[in-house]
Amino acid sequence: MTTNGRSDPGRPTGSLRRRMPTRRAFLAGAGASGVGTLAGCLGDDGDEDGPDLDPDDEPEKPDSITVRAWGGVWEESLASSIGEPFTEETGIDVVYDNSDIQVAQNDIRSAVDADQEPPVNVNWTIVVFVHREYRQGLAEPLDPDVVPHAEEMHELAIPDVDGDLPYVGLYPYTYALCYNEEVLEDVQGDPEPVDSWERLWEEGYEDWIGVYNDPPGDGFLPVLAELADVELGPVDELEPAWELLEDLEPNLGYLGSDASISQNLQEGEIAYAAGYLPNNLLELQEEGRPVDWTIPDEGATVRTDCLYTPKNQPVAELYWSQRFIDFALQADNQREWMETLQVPMLNENVEPLEWMAGDPAFPTADDEFDELLWTDLDVYTEHSPEWFDRFSQVVA
Repeated sequence: MTTNGRSDPGRPTGSLRRRMPTRRAFLAGAGASGVGTLAGCLGDDGDEDGPDLDPDDEPEKPDSITVRAWGGVWEESLASSIGEPFTEETGIDVVYDNSDIQVAQNDIRSAVDADQEPPVNVNWTIVVFVHREYRQGLAEPLDPDVVPHAEEMHELAIPDVDGDLPYVGLYPYTYALCYNEEVLEDVQGDPEPVDSWERLWEEGYEDWIGVYNDPPGDGFLPVLAELADVELGPVDELEPAWELLEDLEPNLGYLGSDASISQNLQEGEIAYAAGYLPNNLLELQEEGRPVDWTIPDEGATVRTDCLYTPKNQPVAELYWSQRFIDFALQADNQREWMETLQVPMLNENVEPLEWMAGDPAFPTADDEFDELLWTDLDVYTEHSPEWFDRFSQVVA
């Protein structure tokens, strides 16, 4: 399972802080090679007036709308739980575009800059990408009368921005500490995982730690900052975090992507995968593999996947695309989607699956969000390319 994907009291005001009460990683191809465009794009926030959308005067229905989606189980789950029911209700076909999220973002930006229609009507992407696209002025604000179910979403789903709602989150996911129980038995004498990230620096774990590296250290960097007691920001202000990483380097036995980390973990080549997605282990667990996950005491990075409508669409396509987003936010549809995608949903009227309840790696309760680490998205947009470069230099 691959991924490519929000303070008032409910959202962080600094670059990193604990969530207050009130979630997949980058797809292959959108890693280090694609992050260079993250910097220098804190420009237009897209707050100019857009077209009027009136639910009391619905425009003519288009024959179809196009949604950018990850392939495989991701598209299958979206189609069965959201797309097909939406078509049954409206008569509008939903077509899926499996472009890489970096390619999709570039194509949308090229179209909007040229005042042309975008290649997709709805973009399904990860929060750090969608926020960058919002800051580049690519997102048409969601009309509250067309997307009223946004009001039912947990605060983590709603971005901390001024003005209109540019995008909305769907479900959370965490970059947890994953492990192989049998390897832990051999390496540390018992199968129980450590309760603190700090334990990974111990000498007994030399070459036994894997880290997600697409892009470099992405989900692990907030943990380093937390341990070093610094806020994520300009790369030269994070020296305590880089020193920690240098100290950890002898224990780093593998750097990889979703598929390779998962393979190395199940084959016993590494004991721990730090900052890795527990979603990737669900199928392995069902197969009886001795893999599991935990959230250490200091917390773990949490992010979300989101939907938004790009600018420059005909009014009819824009209206029905925003109706599609609202359809995806409705509790009954979110509940069905959760069953197929196996992630908790952010509609507050949706109870988690039984196996998720009480597991902070699949957060649904305020106290669970409170113990997770959220990265300020403007800070991420501006500084993450330099973070990834520095991480690669340290662990090269």
